[in-house]
Amino acid sequence: MARRRLLTREALARHYEPSVDDREITRHFTLSQDDFDLIATRRGETSRLGFAMVMLYMRWPGRVLESGETPPAPILSFVARQLDLSPGLWSHYGRRDETRRSHLAHLMKRYGYRTFDRSAFHDMTGFAMPIAHHVTQPSRMAAILIDEMRRRSILLPSVTVIEALVRRARQQADHLVHDVLAG
Repeated sequence: MARRRLLTREALARHYEPSVDDREITRHFTLSQDDFDLIATRRGETSRLGFAMVMLYMRWPGRVLESGETPPAPILSFVARQLDLSPGLWSHYGRRDETRRSHLAHLMKRYGYRTFDRSAFHDMTGFAMPIAHHVTQPSRMAAILIDEMRRRSILLPSVTVIEALVRRARQQADHLVHDVLAG
């Protein structure tokens, strides 16, 4: 029998997709002088725009900008304006996936980001288990986990993995309560 879905991409969209509200764009996608200096080390306008977008997506919403994914037009325009580039350059960035992966690896090393792996799963389950005693809504629990992953500089995994984390934390919390009561 198939499991009932606790979470969907739509339910967590506000965590995975950046807001196109002007204030939120300004808050999360404004480049610092250090950012400009780092971006300037990239050759070519297309590479500079792509590098900037990969970097900014790692910061917010805290995930990898996927191959073939196009950021929302207001965000792309905002970042391109800061770099004095055309947002249309973005369509050329995705032609070489090796470049995107190279940018991603460089930025992860420079800023201390890490991918979500087995170790992160165990760490986050341990973090979430005590919270699962009090928070029963899966979407609220997922939001807490996502905020903690951002705080720890762990790039967000897929919604399916977040759901597995929530499920596992709830199971461990239930087992602990059962053990205490059966005691």
